[in-house]
Amino acid sequence: MDLFLNEDQKKAVKWYDGPVLVIGTPGSGKTTVIVERIRNLILEHKVDPSKILVITFTRAAAQSMQDRFLKRSIDSDFSGRRVRFGTFHSFFFWILKTAYGFQNESILTEDERRNIIEDILRTVGVMHENGDELIDSILRQIEIVDCEMMDIKNYYSYDLPENHFRTVYGKFKEYKKNVGRLDFGDMLLMTYELLTERPDILDRIREIYPYIMVDEFQDTNKLQYEILKMLAAPKNNLFVVGDDDQSIYSFRGARPDIMLSFKEYYDNAEIIPLRTNYRCKRDITRLSSKLISNNKNRYDKELLSSSNESGLIKVQQLSNVEAENNLIVKRIKEEIDGGKKAGDIAVLYRTNLSPRRLIYKLKEYNIPFVARDSISNIFSNNMVSTLMDYMYFASGDTRRSRFLRFMNKPVRYVPRNILTEETVDIHKLIKITSAKDYLQSNLMLLRNHLESIGRYNPFAAVNYIRKVVGFDDYIKDYCKERNIDSAEIFDMLDEFQSLTRNFETFPELAGFAEDEKRFIEAENKKNKTLQNDDAVQLMTMHSAKGLEFDTVHIINCVEGEIPHRKSRKEYEMEEERRMFYVAMTRAREKLYIYSPKHMADHSVKISRFIDEIVKGE
Repeated sequence: MDLFLNEDQKKAVKWYDGPVLVIGTPGSGKTTVIVERIRNLILEHKVDPSKILVITFTRAAAQSMQDRFLKRSIDSDFSGRRVRFGTFHSFFFWILKTAYGFQNESILTEDERRNIIEDILRTVGVMHENGDELIDSILRQIEIVDCEMMDIKNYYSYDLPENHFRTVYGKFKEYKKNVGRLDFGDMLLMTYELLTERPDILDRIREIYPYIMVDEFQDTNKLQYEILKMLAAPKNNLFVVGDDDQSIYSFRGARPDIMLSFKEYYDNAEIIPLRTNYRCKRDITRLSSKLISNNKNRYDKELLSSSNESGLIKVQQLSNVEAENNLIVKRIKEEIDGGKKAGDIAVLYRTNLSPRRLIYKLKEYNIPFVARDSISNIFSNNMVSTLMDYMYFASGDTRRSRFLRFMNKPVRYVPRNILTEETVDIHKLIKITSAKDYLQSNLMLLRNHLESIGRYNPFAAVNYIRKVVGFDDYIKDYCKERNIDSAEIFDMLDEFQSLTRNFETFPELAGFAEDEKRFIEAENKKNKTLQNDDAVQLMTMHSAKGLEFDTVHIINCVEGEIPHRKSRKEYEMEEERRMFYVAMTRAREKLYIYSPKHMADHSVKISRFIDEIVKGE
């Protein structure tokens, strides 16, 4: 059965040899083009299927593409010869397994990597108040150093002093070498080194796979691209498909410059844009195109919609997050009551903390939902936990473990060795430190603070700890010393303080914290095991890439959230705009964009991206 292909698609499908870049805009049928191009090579040009290598970025994408190819080729006889579909990592690991005898057990799991970094941080003596977030960040930075092929001496960490980061990096490498284990970053480096040092192996792989195709090329990092260029040479039968406007993984080393420089490296390369969007209704295509045209570092391309229907795109500014959530739930309920499948509706957001209040509202109205990313528990944040420890202690929970967590925040020079019992009597501590005036004075002041905290309601207590006790000043000093951006921590504290308005007493707040912990643990466990297609889909903008839904709600579109406050440089701002573009183009029929005027008791500005969309409309 022949498929209908437009002229852009036909040109790409019929491409035989030499380098080509296919720009696959949202909903333009890029997977169809890849599958049909494979069939064209085999059926029209008599290329042996086993000579074709197709690389994707996820196992799910590789499996899906293989399934589509096999379904389209069910009547074709390839005599058992198979096109190879796989990820970068699976293909590179095959090379290393063949050359060095590595086994699957050689690969470190994500949990193992995290535990190793945590142990190294302890050994180095680096304080890590941000816990899991710091470990995640360090692992991402190690990947960037590797995939960008950087000299570690030239890398400056944004989480740790340079000497500490270099020590952690070196010890991590040393550990893996000593135990004979590797991670995905090592796979890239070792493959590159092997192919550079062993031209005989490189030539053999070139002989096996003279035709290479790459999906989601915009997500390629420098090291992956260098290996691809080596494998494709000298014939350069390299067929890559991607969209520079959907490059949103810079934290993995991906950047649009690689795709934008394709023709500079391959001066005989053909560039074929797939301009027609078969997914989004006309106005969604038009306004998303209007947004992304504000980026300078991109291929200039015409974006068309195949639909004559305008679709619905609605931008609304509401008084606060509660009003936003009420409207979202109302609209979702109306659609489901009208016959819409819940799984055809998505709520997208920039950060994992964003949907916390919305989740409770969905629960309240018995609307089924599934969160594709882990839901953040505000009470698991170390700084929030410290505020809770102050209040627990002031309310009578005087365990040593609690006192330890806040006694030097801010710094009071209280030594651990004076805490000789499982509970802490601060009056006793004042007596036994009489020989040290400065310490006794600090403890007396702390006692007075704790007595005041114990008299206040939760909101007033948090405000007192932050402003009078000096916790906010402690955070500023803490972040400055470690080269950490304090804005996210203060956002978290503001959100927490706003939450405390709902409670008259600390026991009420503490009870809610326990309920929240159990609820979020249960939801995250459910979300890991449940792929519920008949539930509203909640996810970050990053996770939404590659997906599509009839109706999309984009929440919290304010300055500092999207674009994120960390994105200050022009190239960072362009990635934020690409992320918003990706979010918009997930919608087939209806797109709702929300911007609250107040968040966590603060006035916030509407996102500049909304201004770019509505300007002149």
